[in-house]
Amino acid sequence: MTAITDSNKCTGCQACRLVCPVQCISMVEDHEGFQVPNIDEPKCTNCALCISHCPEETRPAIARDGCIKVLGARVRDDSLLFNSASGGVFAGVAAHVLRDPGNAVFGCAFDESLTAKHVCVTDINDIFPLQSSKYVQSDVGNTYSHAKDLLESGKTVFYSGCPCQIAGLYSFLGKDYESLLTTDIICHGVPSPLLFKRYIIWLEEKLGGKIIGYNFREKSKYGWSTTAMVATNTVTKYIPAGTDPYYNGFIGGLTLRNACYSCRYASIFSRLADFTVGDFWGIEIEHPEFFDNRGVSAFLVNTAKGELFFKKVQEGFELIESSIEKVTRINKNLYKPSSRPILRDEAYKDIQDVSADIFNGIAYKISIKNHIKIYARHIAPSFALNAIKKVRGIILKQHNKQALA
Repeated sequence: MTAITDSNKCTGCQACRLVCPVQCISMVEDHEGFQVPNIDEPKCTNCALCISHCPEETRPAIARDGCIKVLGARVRDDSLLFNSASGGVFAGVAAHVLRDPGNAVFGCAFDESLTAKHVCVTDINDIFPLQSSKYVQSDVGNTYSHAKDLLESGKTVFYSGCPCQIAGLYSFLGKDYESLLTTDIICHGVPSPLLFKRYIIWLEEKLGGKIIGYNFREKSKYGWSTTAMVATNTVTKYIPAGTDPYYNGFIGGLTLRNACYSCRYASIFSRLADFTVGDFWGIEIEHPEFFDNRGVSAFLVNTAKGELFFKKVQEGFELIESSIEKVTRINKNLYKPSSRPILRDEAYKDIQDVSADIFNGIAYKISIKNHIKIYARHIAPSFALNAIKKVRGIILKQHNKQALA
């Protein structure tokens, strides 16, 4: 066997590697730095388990009917809320799961070298590294196997990931478990780990020091926004998304994996997870009374099992009922994949050339107008921004009502 699925369909979920009975599949970097499966053909027995467990070739043996409930949500625990990208739904659910000894939560964290990896935690005090967003594809490692072992021993497992990673988990397991809870994210797509590594090196040269911490969604300075915090041994810098080549490229869909542009999970009806979470962008328009600069999550309950579980934990959240129409007004990736920009291939053209200054290339150019707009937004005091958002939301909502009358 020479291939499992078309290279442009592969999401790098690793279900094929983990299900192989003779361990003849390994993950290697392609020319853009994305992890892809590589088959050691002399060891391969042609059992085809890799194909039958590939979520891009065969859908997982579970079915979903679509979203049951749509909410705006904010966890009541301030420490969990502050360290979350938006409203802290993942952390709030994780805290409940970890009340019972032996239960486990899986999610993405940066390791010491700022490589995004899926890890397992069994203590709520260890949840911080799994919080907030990592805008780079994570390595799930052996977490599917670890989760299965825990499930088989009767433990409750809460697994968080991109929709394709959740599909990979179910494909590997081959079934659902009553004690398994899953959440996916409103996913924009994923850049390659190699691109992020090149970015960190570029940023270290720019800042003149080794980066020891990076948070794409830091709240302490500007509240709930798309602002990153970068820390070196000597300086802490805040970077608005629109002024940074890597961040801006990600937001613009420039640097995503090829499979992301045709993502089969960017649909309300194709999501396999019990929950879907993401930023409730536009909350100041749809529900201005619920806007909070500390963050608000869009929270979709997709399964009866998820609904039953959430009833046990809902007292830990501030909630407002919403609708798919309101959540998708800005969150387009809930019903369609990101579009492929014309300069997408240009963004990865020199990724293997260590001497190339790729982030000063044409694909990553940021206009002066964009710089001015972003910095003007961040210079304004946060209380003024909050007031403007609320007033704008009330005006737009009233305008919409009049238009429908």
